[in-house]
Amino acid sequence: MRNIVISGSASGIGHACLERLEAVGDRVIGIDIRDAEIIADLSTLEGRQRAIDEALKLSGGEIDGLVLSAGVSGMQHPGDFTVSLNYFGSVELFDGLRNAMEGRPNPCAIGLVSNSSQFDIDYEDPMVLALLDGDEDTCREMILELDRGAGYRFAKHALARAIRRRASEWGPLGVRINGIVPGMTETPMVDALQEDPEVGPMLDLLPIPMGRKGNAWEMAGVVKFLLSDDASYIHGMMMWVDGGTDAAIRPDRF
Repeated sequence: MRNIVISGSASGIGHACLERLEAVGDRVIGIDIRDAEIIADLSTLEGRQRAIDEALKLSGGEIDGLVLSAGVSGMQHPGDFTVSLNYFGSVELFDGLRNAMEGRPNPCAIGLVSNSSQFDIDYEDPMVLALLDGDEDTCREMILELDRGAGYRFAKHALARAIRRRASEWGPLGVRINGIVPGMTETPMVDALQEDPEVGPMLDLLPIPMGRKGNAWEMAGVVKFLLSDDASYIHGMMMWVDGGTDAAIRPDRF
């Protein structure tokens, strides 16, 4: 039986992952601010350390899969909170739990990114570089000067790069790390965004060649695959699961 740790397990994609993995016999250790085996606020340093300590304790120090899906849209929360949760709440758990994955058969860590991670982002933006440098205090100050959706875009962009940067170090240790890049997905977070008078109309303009939103169960299916032996050579990759939106917007870039 594998030990799988999932953040954001109480709702949305994280909860769908919990259900799909438990259905195949995995032992799932959920982390969230409510309705989870580990109650922790990943927007804080103390909450992240608590989550790491409890996950190591409950897993006996042996983790086969790590799925980090905890996050908020950034439209209903201050930008500094969004950056701390969506970026630092993932990268610190990646690094804090990696040792427990070493030596396990086909261990894999997965972060949830977003196809908005490529929207209007300069790869050399000072905010992006501060995130990648791990300077949380500076990031929290800088983001307050930007628009209310910037925290989400910057955090998800930097998260994708943080995952990619870890691939070279983690691979020789026998630990895979990947990201999935959802597009418009039927979750409580997206439902709330569509009700927003400013954001809702913009979301309606996004092209989806498949003609519909995705759903959390589909995203969880991709996570289940990436954790499987069939994906044993997939490492350092961003897997786009967005119904073709990115291909429609950037057909000549990949």
